[in-house]
Amino acid sequence: MKFASSRYKQLVIHDLGVIFTDGEAEVTDKTTIEALRTLPAELGVRAIGGRPLKETT
Repeated sequence: MKFASSRYKQLVIHDLGVIFTDGEAEVTDKTTIEALRTLPAELGVRAIGGRPLKETT
């Protein structure tokens, strides 16, 4: 799933291992996706498309 940071184009979220490049980051881990969705609005991070990979069981 793609995420965008409209406020910080080179945002790095060390705890989640996510690095935004030119305001975008591709995330495939479901736990990380859920964590990104809970970030404060002040960071300007939002989902912009794509689907997370389905977990195989």
